Amino acid sequence: MPRSSWCGTLPAAIVKSSSRSTTTSINEFLTPEERSDKISRWGEIRSMTREEASSSGVLSPEELETYNNYFAEVREGVLRMQELARLVMQDVDKAKGIAPKTKGQRKRDKWARVQARAAGNAAAALKTPS
Repeated sequence: MPRSSWCGTLPAAIVKSSSRSTTTSINEFLTPEERSDKISRWGEIRSMTREEASSSGVLSPEELETYNNYFAEVREGVLRMQELARLVMQDVDKAKGIAPKTKGQRKRDKWARVQARAAGNAAAALKTPS
């Protein structure tokens, strides 16, 4: 198989076009009429229900595979977003029941950090042989 001239890799897909010989999908340039036909056809396919798409030979096997892949991706994305929303809401709910610290509590916490740091420095000074 010939290599693609622009990047030195094999072409990603081979597409049969009615007006041209076999070309790569990367290099294929569709006319506005061909694009509008494909866009309108995909709009029809995308609006079908799963039962409509799988029953009666309305779709070609290639179109049915594209339909199934597209909606599998969409469903997966929706489930992923629902899981993300659930995780975010858990974090929001955690903070809901906790009262904010008072000024006095913040000062006590800071003093405890200062004391812990001083104790650590004193212990380190005793361990180092100077």
